[in-house]
Amino acid sequence: MFPLFSKSKKTIYTAAIIGCGRIGYSLGQDKKREQPASHTAALAENPQIKLIAGCDSDLSRAEEWHSANYPLPAYMNTANLFARHKPDIVTVAVNEDNHLKVALEAINARPKLLILEKPVALNVKDALKIKMMSEKENVPILVNHERRFAEDYALARLYMKKIGEIQSIHALLSSSLKVYDKKEENTGEYSLIHDGTHLVDIVMYLLEELEGQKAQTSHVTGLLSRAQNTLHKPILHDPIVTGIYRDEKDCVRNLTALYQVSSCPLVSISLSGRSKYFGFDIDIRGTEGRICIGNGYLTIYKNAESTLYTGFKSLTPDASVKTPDKTLYFSNMVQNAVDFLDGKSELKSTLQNGIDALRVLEEIKSFC
Repeated sequence: MFPLFSKSKKTIYTAAIIGCGRIGYSLGQDKKREQPASHTAALAENPQIKLIAGCDSDLSRAEEWHSANYPLPAYMNTANLFARHKPDIVTVAVNEDNHLKVALEAINARPKLLILEKPVALNVKDALKIKMMSEKENVPILVNHERRFAEDYALARLYMKKIGEIQSIHALLSSSLKVYDKKEENTGEYSLIHDGTHLVDIVMYLLEELEGQKAQTSHVTGLLSRAQNTLHKPILHDPIVTGIYRDEKDCVRNLTALYQVSSCPLVSISLSGRSKYFGFDIDIRGTEGRICIGNGYLTIYKNAESTLYTGFKSLTPDASVKTPDKTLYFSNMVQNAVDFLDGKSELKSTLQNGIDALRVLEEIKSFC
């Protein structure tokens, strides 16, 4: 007789999602995007997760989610959701201006893990309130800084060790959205916080191993007192901010923040709100090579004998590097959540990472 259950049987975790808008649900229907591209799709495809409910304060979105995921229930407020369900995982994918309120409600329900969309809050003050509550209720938080989970960025990070000493990192976000608008402080409707969060966080992710701060940023929860954490400085701090351009409504449309860290003499973070396209580009230059990575591309160059000039060396694409066909950014994020709950892995994107990104953005914003 075989046992009814194998000792290696995998644990199934229940999950609920709060916020059934773009990142929560509808981007999962975008045929141009790498899928899964939404929290709903990523949770539903993981074999160790059982999606049990959705929630959105907008009736039409709640009904659409329910219809697409029938017979799963969709609620219009978290009180009804948590009165009927006790999910192991709660995903908060609401607009930035509701992050604090909804995150605290979710933490109060004491799930085993909270997945929180970036930015973790509108500001550091609110983010620290979330942190304080999460520590009080012992609810760990995984932040969806999606590029930390992407295969292409993991490869770029690994290859940084092969291009000699890092000379510069230039990161550029291009869009038509204003970079900063003081009148939108309560909504976060400007690119500095909306997409700038991703730009700042991925640069710090790339720098973490070089700076020897990986352990600190990964384990800071519980190791630093609240007073120490309040004073904690991220890898990027004390910038020189230049290139500020304002439009006729006094909204910032361009800026560049310059940094120098021990492992790289020049780090630049540039945001453009005057572009007619969306671009996310990072250029890493070392003494022996170069890495160019962004949305939809990764090109790695190595130092080789020049085909153009006798006696010189030039950069040429490294044909030995196989770039990933898919980045798996959303699938890997959810798998990290499962592995964490299984006790197999640490969280790869912590609440402290999210707070660090906000600190950098607030320091830049102080120049605006």
